[in-house]
Amino acid sequence: MMKVVNITRYISSAALLSGLIGCSTSTTTPPNQTTRPPALRHVLFVGDSFTHGRYLPVRTYNNTPGTGGIGSTVASAEVVDENFNTTIAARQETGAGETGPWGGIPGIFAEFANETGLPYDVHIEAISATSLAQNYSAASDVITRPNWDTVVLQEATFQPIPSSISLDSKSNPASFCTAVNAIEAAVHTTAPNARIFLYETGAPADTAYRLSTAAAPFSDSAYLLSLGTLTSAYHDAYVSAASQNQRIAGIAPTGDAWSLAWSLGVANPDPYGGNASGVSLTFNYQSGSSPSTRNTPTDAGFHHPSIYGAYLNALVLFQRISDTDVRTLGGAEQAAALLGIAPEVAVDLQNVAWIAVTLEGSTLPPANYNPCH
Repeated sequence: MMKVVNITRYISSAALLSGLIGCSTSTTTPPNQTTRPPALRHVLFVGDSFTHGRYLPVRTYNNTPGTGGIGSTVASAEVVDENFNTTIAARQETGAGETGPWGGIPGIFAEFANETGLPYDVHIEAISATSLAQNYSAASDVITRPNWDTVVLQEATFQPIPSSISLDSKSNPASFCTAVNAIEAAVHTTAPNARIFLYETGAPADTAYRLSTAAAPFSDSAYLLSLGTLTSAYHDAYVSAASQNQRIAGIAPTGDAWSLAWSLGVANPDPYGGNASGVSLTFNYQSGSSPSTRNTPTDAGFHHPSIYGAYLNALVLFQRISDTDVRTLGGAEQAAALLGIAPEVAVDLQNVAWIAVTLEGSTLPPANYNPCH
């Protein structure tokens, strides 16, 4: 029987997990209490294809057709794609098959806000396969606008972990930390009260496959060991970057949420023939996909999130940023329905997201190493 990824470092006991799952989501409003409508919040997501989603239907979910919504500053479930139709070469959406305007994971986030009555104006500034430093160099005028209430930073998957495990010569964890500090300082110069969150990505299946087969043929056990190694590395990188800069509001622990989903059987960690229960959080090979995928273990489909992975990421981000209990979205949640996610799976992913964020605020452990040195 295939083992699932060990997340005992994230959950201290079965009793804790059982208690978290069983917590009530009901609230009581005192009679005759008048509540003030929430203020409009302007949110910018900065990242690469792990932010825009790469594949349909996520990539264009809740986008603004035609103009990309450039200049919009009102609450909406539609996302403003800051790079759509830009004349700036470094920001042009020219990736093969990755046509815009993009909505992506911010689009799912915006839908959650719309359903829960929160007035969010959501923007995306994403460039495929691009580090935070490169994003800042190309789009500093967007990132440092004074009206942002929240800025979310997602680093390219190759950057924040050592090249010894990413197997990518471009890896540079110290550069990730430097970029976080530079962007934080620039944002807070123009928007002193903006909250900055780090969007911690999950371990890509193709990277775990390459790592596990570097010295021996593929095996489930070696693959899962590599997946755990990568999950810990991403956790350590993002926790370290947030810890060494006290002006970072926190991390959205989507990578830890993926590990939790695997361990709880909500998701299958092994898209290469594993027999564990649950959905796949990676896109994998899908005939007729856009962009197209190939049925090879190192294809980009095995690197990027599926509808389930994107949905879980958006749930974690929304819970962390808005402080909304995402379990209240329930089985009738509309983003899940439009993306093709079954109601019972949506509820399972909502529970996972809630637990991951709750643990991040209480018992999620510190980093084993500090890449920011």
